[in-house]
Amino acid sequence: MPSRRFFLLGTAAAAFGAVSPAVAFEIQPFDPETAKKAIDSGKPVIVHVYAPWCLQCHMQASILDGLKADVKYDSVKFYRVDYDNQKDVVEKLNCPRSTLIAYRGGKEVARMSWGMSQDSVLKVLNAAL
Repeated sequence: MPSRRFFLLGTAAAAFGAVSPAVAFEIQPFDPETAKKAIDSGKPVIVHVYAPWCLQCHMQASILDGLKADVKYDSVKFYRVDYDNQKDVVEKLNCPRSTLIAYRGGKEVARMSWGMSQDSVLKVLNAAL
């Protein structure tokens, strides 16, 4: 009988292990060519200018992480610019660290720097939809 118990326990554990929240989006490292193609496609795009030592950046990233399971953002492409190692991109975007930029229809439609509230992040994300 022990083999049946182990089988049932293993089956139950596998079933519970397979249940995890779906992820609507992943944040990709910013690659200029890939991001340009996504923006030019007209689809919604969010660019997050991030520095690992920046408190505001961490707060924004935490809010974005909390929204990853929201299917509302399934169609949005997310890119993260490394503020310290992509200075050329930061200069082109003309922004400080801790900035979220929304694109829709191939154009910038919203921008926010330094905001750390969920409302300020959602305002930018929703502008892209």
